[in-house]
Amino acid sequence: MFLFYVELCVKILSDILELTFRKDVGSTVQDVKEIMLTALRTIIQTVISMDRENPLVGNLVSVMLAIFRQMTQHHYEIYINHFGTKFDLLDFLMEILLVFKDLVSKSVFPGDWCEMIMLQNSIILKSLRYFSGTIRDCFFTDFEQQAWSNFFHCAIAFLTQPTLQLETFTPSKRNRIVSRYNDMRRETAFEIRSMWFNLGQHKILFVPALVGAILEMALIPESELRKATIPIFFDMMQCEFYSSRIVEGYGDTKRDPAHIKANFTEYENEMIAKLDILVEGGRGDEQFRLLWIQVMGNLCEKHSTMREQGLRFVDIVAKLMERLLQYRDIIHAESQEHRMLCIVNLLEFYSEINRNEMYIRYVNKLCELHLECDNYTEAAYSLKLHSQLLAWSDQPLSPLLRSHRYLVCQTHRELKEALYNDMIEYFDKGKMWECALAVCKELVAQYEEETFDYLQLSVLLTRMAKFYDSIVKQLRPEPEYFRVAYYGRGHPAFLQNKVFVYRGKEYERLSDFCSRTLNQLPNAEQMNKLSPPTSEMLESSHQYVQINRVDPLMDEKRHRLSGKPITAEAVLRYHRVNDVQRFRFSRPAPKKDLTSTTVNSGDKEKETITNNEFASLWLERTVLVTSHPLPGILRCFPVTSSETYLVSPLRNAIETMEATNTTLRDLILAHKADNNIPLNPLSMKLNGILDPAVMGGIDNYEKAFLNSEYRNTHSEESSDLLKLEGLIAEQIPLLSVGVQLHKVRAPPELIPFHQRLEQCFISMRNQVEAKYGKRTCDLQIENLTQPVTMRRHQTSRGENHRLSESNIMNSDKQKSAHVFFNNVTWLLYNYHSAVELTPGYPLLPEPKLQHSSRSPHSILTTVHLHLVLKTSVYQGKDIRLMMCKNNYSIEFCRWA
Repeated sequence: MFLFYVELCVKILSDILELTFRKDVGSTVQDVKEIMLTALRTIIQTVISMDRENPLVGNLVSVMLAIFRQMTQHHYEIYINHFGTKFDLLDFLMEILLVFKDLVSKSVFPGDWCEMIMLQNSIILKSLRYFSGTIRDCFFTDFEQQAWSNFFHCAIAFLTQPTLQLETFTPSKRNRIVSRYNDMRRETAFEIRSMWFNLGQHKILFVPALVGAILEMALIPESELRKATIPIFFDMMQCEFYSSRIVEGYGDTKRDPAHIKANFTEYENEMIAKLDILVEGGRGDEQFRLLWIQVMGNLCEKHSTMREQGLRFVDIVAKLMERLLQYRDIIHAESQEHRMLCIVNLLEFYSEINRNEMYIRYVNKLCELHLECDNYTEAAYSLKLHSQLLAWSDQPLSPLLRSHRYLVCQTHRELKEALYNDMIEYFDKGKMWECALAVCKELVAQYEEETFDYLQLSVLLTRMAKFYDSIVKQLRPEPEYFRVAYYGRGHPAFLQNKVFVYRGKEYERLSDFCSRTLNQLPNAEQMNKLSPPTSEMLESSHQYVQINRVDPLMDEKRHRLSGKPITAEAVLRYHRVNDVQRFRFSRPAPKKDLTSTTVNSGDKEKETITNNEFASLWLERTVLVTSHPLPGILRCFPVTSSETYLVSPLRNAIETMEATNTTLRDLILAHKADNNIPLNPLSMKLNGILDPAVMGGIDNYEKAFLNSEYRNTHSEESSDLLKLEGLIAEQIPLLSVGVQLHKVRAPPELIPFHQRLEQCFISMRNQVEAKYGKRTCDLQIENLTQPVTMRRHQTSRGENHRLSESNIMNSDKQKSAHVFFNNVTWLLYNYHSAVELTPGYPLLPEPKLQHSSRSPHSILTTVHLHLVLKTSVYQGKDIRLMMCKNNYSIEFCRWA
């Protein structure tokens, strides 16, 4: 029944108001006055109390808007003056501002009623102008903070409503709205600005409470609106700067200037917090950032007292906006790693300006993003950033240090322990047990010396024992590292013309990494050579990407670990590829060395030029230093410095020999530690050194360097020549141990192959010891006496495993060798997907193939693959396939 009467009243009022709009009924000023005085307040209160789902609410709001539409300035004055007391007037203003704010926040009209909504907005704007004057006149002397506050929030809600954001409309719709109603946002902004500067000494009551609302208004993309709004921020800075540090207001600062606060910390904190939320939510752009620098910079520059602090704050906001805009632009991109880069940029910025609450917020974002990508190691390092802000104490947590991930933690110790336990779990999942142990040891000290929690200590020590066991016994793939250079202005600003070093995922090789990286940059063009970019490429609007593999350098750790009896090879392997900050890569350099020997014979001069491939193989080596060690809070870090130098052919030979000896030594130690590992890698390495076939072995080094001609023309390299001789001599005792070990472990099927190795070794040993002397080796073979059976690899038969289709051990040995050769031919033409070449050496479409088989009955068949390079340099590679019963193992190797 109540709704029936309400509906009837609304219909009657609608009919009456409809008459007031007619032009043929004479003046309606008095009629509007009567309706206003008798019905308006009741209608407003009914709108407030009525549920939005009520079907009559739209009609009732239309009646209210029609009354306000018909009211003139004279009507407003009459209505304001008819209230008996200021309390009644204040109640009315609170009610109408509440209704207006509610209407613009959630309209009662359907969204496609554009004309009705714009009419509603024009009526509300007209009313706000009148009510702002009423508030200034009636509630300034007897200041009423709530009235002023409600006006600001209502006006800003009106200004920021979606239906007034003209830039979101089509040009025709935007022009139609502007021609009929103008840009109501601009008019509202000027009204808000006027109200603010009329606050006088009461401004401090709205700082920092009003900062977020004013900032939301200023971020609207309208230049005149922004120019009118940004000076309000400077005024807010002054208000807090000159406010009293003893009591609120200005009273005592006028009598004693020493009482002024002299900072605007609260305003600054609120500005930074709200800016972060609003920009991430889609507000703001680069134009606002530039206008902020211009307007605020000029105002601060002219202020003698606040100049230094003001300019510092202007710079902070500008830099923060730059990083926030980068993060917002990339937040929905496919590349998670680029999002992480932007988050770390924000992390570092908040750390610099000491904003712990914002810092922790982005630490948690980074951790969650890593967990989504299964980057457990990086997630653990991210949590470590939070733990570093905490102390081992029972001090209660401040709100700035709390985390939504650990709501139950109330003290520093509780939160730090919870973070450490999660770090241990994530390091364990990432197979970084050394890092987990470092965290465990710190917890052990707390349990043992501070809290005496021996139960937790027992559990933790048991877990540590498992970690030590895992380090030695579990297989961990060694990650590869890749250099990625982003050239061109087409990349996002945080990538433009910068170089990064990436840590690859498990078992990820160069081809896989390239595919993954380029999939994230669909418009990028990959550079096929390692040559530096041109200036045109750097400044072009395109995207260029240069990718190559780099080797980690562990110089400091090698020095620390040298001379120590490290029996577990896994320990050394870990330190070679983890916690590294320096990386290197090499590329062939133009020919630098040309040895000329002039021989005088009477009147005739003869010039002999040595053109040995090894003697002219110069390398251009680049050493990169990243901003942080890898792994860390990211899977990549930018390169902060680099050094490029040339490596002479002799130094290249020395490094190659050192690497060969190290690899051979590692293989021997691996077999000494584990009797069950496959013998094939050792067989291949020994055969590559003792019977190098195409590559020529150490004979090439002797022809290139260890001759009288080279010694005479390169006297300054005498120490390096001695070192090369020493490395060749030191290889002999290593080979001796390796051959003996191979003899002990080789199955009967490999006896002919092993006999060939022994023959080659005896010949090589006699030659080397005669030239360079006899050396000894610290490795022993006494304990390696048990024969070892080779493991058989399970091979599947299918379309993707064509080698397995051949019956290698066919009774007809001649046919077996022929089938094997055909299969290797197939493998050769799929070589691009099987072998990663050094960048800068692209393959020609059809490489040459030469087949050399010792006999159809040979245990080992070798196929030599020559890769013809565009630089006309031959880079020899061997494909060696070990045949043992019904199994095979294939390895791509290069003679060292």
